[in-house]
Amino acid sequence: MERKIILVLGIFLVGTSLVQAQDILEKYVMEGLENNQSYIKEQLDTKIAQEEQNIARGLFLPEITFNANYTLADGGRLIGFPVGDLFNPAFGTLNELTQSNQFPTDLGDFSEQLLPNNFHETRLRLVQPVINTDIYFGYKARKELTAVNVAKEEAYRNQLAFQIRKAYYDHLKLLEQRTILDSTRLVVKELLRVNTKLVEYDVATKDAVLDAKAQLSDLTAQLAVNERFINTSRIFFNFLLNRELEAEIEFDFIQPNEMEHSDLTSLKENALANRSEVKQVEGSLKAQEYEVKRNQNFIIPDVNVLLESGYQGFGYEFDDQQDYILFNVGLVWPLFKGGRNRANVRKAKLEERQLGTQLTDLRNNIQLQVADAYYQYQESIKIYESRAIGLANALENFKIVWAQYRQNQVALLQFNDARTKLTNAQLSESIAKYDILIARANLKKTVQIP
Repeated sequence: MERKIILVLGIFLVGTSLVQAQDILEKYVMEGLENNQSYIKEQLDTKIAQEEQNIARGLFLPEITFNANYTLADGGRLIGFPVGDLFNPAFGTLNELTQSNQFPTDLGDFSEQLLPNNFHETRLRLVQPVINTDIYFGYKARKELTAVNVAKEEAYRNQLAFQIRKAYYDHLKLLEQRTILDSTRLVVKELLRVNTKLVEYDVATKDAVLDAKAQLSDLTAQLAVNERFINTSRIFFNFLLNRELEAEIEFDFIQPNEMEHSDLTSLKENALANRSEVKQVEGSLKAQEYEVKRNQNFIIPDVNVLLESGYQGFGYEFDDQQDYILFNVGLVWPLFKGGRNRANVRKAKLEERQLGTQLTDLRNNIQLQVADAYYQYQESIKIYESRAIGLANALENFKIVWAQYRQNQVALLQFNDARTKLTNAQLSESIAKYDILIARANLKKTVQIP
């Protein structure tokens, strides 16, 4: 039994040398990236931005429309034509002068319905913008804003991948803590058995048994709390992956290993080159530059060409009496708008400066984040090395005290102290081990290393 207890306790020294099949975690990361609803929303935002870019590009092309209408009308306002009143007196005078009756003098007045009746118009119209600075610079800006959406999606992807990895490590950390507590409970159960025997042989007093039972009860309570944390971490992990919340999680032991390219200067440079947040602001800045140019070119007129061909007339006929063709060149030149154009230019330039300031501040902040994540990672390695040494010493000390206690050579208090130190050392080593993995994942996220 003693050999079994020591073997259970010693497995944690060996556990740190076991290598995790990284494809388990990476499989979960890919699953989360495929199924996470918030990330899917970001992807849809990017697709919407791409379609908006297509719409902006379409403004360069001609707009062709076909329009046909036929009108029947009766009643309404009338337009009077006083033909008799106008021409009868004039024609009478002409007859007198020419001594003839060749000009009619009995013409009557008539009226025409204002609404056209039995009238149709069928036409094909083409409108082509020739010069339009709003369309040109608007498309350039929209293209940059599409790149901003792509960068925003990449930033969310980077953050989500880190959250999945961290949630996975947190869950494994709690599972390992449960194993440690279970192994400690085995030790306390063995202690209870030994103390019971010692009491039976009058080598120890009854309080030794009561103390072991109290320790066993305390460990049961700790395991209950640990179980709640395990369930919560599993639910959160599955939530990130958009899976059934109670689904089981595959896992394996993990080996904390050194991260490649750990030079701080190169990490800062990589972060500035890779971080999607920088690309977002840079894209916004380029889009704003086009907005400035668009406002600055307000003095350039808009020129459009219109070509229209079709049929128009009374009766639904398509013949050479009703066909027509129309060509039109239109120019719109805004000469004065109360100073709004120049105010828009000044506003756009101020917004450009604002984005430039934001970009500088973002770059400085990223370098600060990288430095902080880098030093946290280095600190976690040193803490883990210290905790591993402490665990090895605590385990060796427990072996000695456990053997001495079974031979009634040390007091119960000394044994409890050795057991408590070993349990705390195991928990500390486990936490430190996963803290390395979390710190490394955080550093990769901060630098945005795939």
